[in-house]
Amino acid sequence: MRELQLTRRAALAALGFAAVATAAGAQSTGFRFREIRVDVSPLHALNQDDEAAWVAAVLPGYLRQTFAKYLAPGDRSAGVLVARIDDVSLGEGGENGSPFSMGSDTRDEIEGVGLVLDAHGRQVQSYPLLASIWAKSGEMSPYRADIDRRRAEMLARGFAQWLPGKMGL
Repeated sequence: MRELQLTRRAALAALGFAAVATAAGAQSTGFRFREIRVDVSPLHALNQDDEAAWVAAVLPGYLRQTFAKYLAPGDRSAGVLVARIDDVSLGEGGENGSPFSMGSDTRDEIEGVGLVLDAHGRQVQSYPLLASIWAKSGEMSPYRADIDRRRAEMLARGFAQWLPGKMGL
């Protein structure tokens, strides 16, 4: 009978330890955000006003969707996630040296950083990210502006999808 009681105690202690460890692990990530912001001011500084408008229109929604389980809008002690987009490069059509290129393929890139601010607005983490996609160029198309907008939106979506992995989530 004594052996059975020790086993029960050991099992209860292990369960208690697992619960504490799980809670501590969840808190150690510290990723609870009361707000998500997008900063495209670096794009305006590079005279990429169209790209800034296109990215600013869609990136907040993509980030809210991607980080939904980390959002705590009413929690004043939660931090803020700022996605600062530093550059959007919509490549021109052509070979670009790629063995996979079909003549009108191009490499598009978005470069930025995910900044984690604490509840007081101080930066506590920084996660630089460069994401790229292969796309069809709208170089000769009468719909180039629409094609470029969609390409920029795809880059914004890629940025939102890759950022959690960069952050270790």
